[in-house]
Amino acid sequence: MNMIVLAIILAITVEGVVEIGKSIGKAVLGASYKTAATQVVALVFSCLLCLTAGADVYGTLGVHFAIPQLGMVLTGVLASRGSNYLSDFIKRLQSVSGTTTVK
Repeated sequence: MNMIVLAIILAITVEGVVEIGKSIGKAVLGASYKTAATQVVALVFSCLLCLTAGADVYGTLGVHFAIPQLGMVLTGVLASRGSNYLSDFIKRLQSVSGTTTVK
C-alpha cells in the first residue's frame, strides 16, 4: 500500500477515535453519566462483537497491523458509534485507498 494512502487512513482513524474519546469525556465532565456509560458499554460490546466475528475493515482495505486484532478492535470502536458513522468512515477510507467495495 502506498505510504501516503496509509498515512491518510491512519489520520482518519485517529480523528475518529479522538472524536469518540471527546464525546465520552464531554459526557463525563458534563455529569451526563448515563450517556457516558451507554457510550462505554456500546464501545466494549462493539469491540467484543467485532473480535469474535473477525470483522476488520482495515484488513479489507489492505491495512494490516503488527497486532492482528488491532484492526478488529478499531473496527469495533468505530462501529460503536453506529451504522451512519461507520458508513461515512468507510466511504472516507475507500475514497483514499481507491477501494470500491467492502467485503
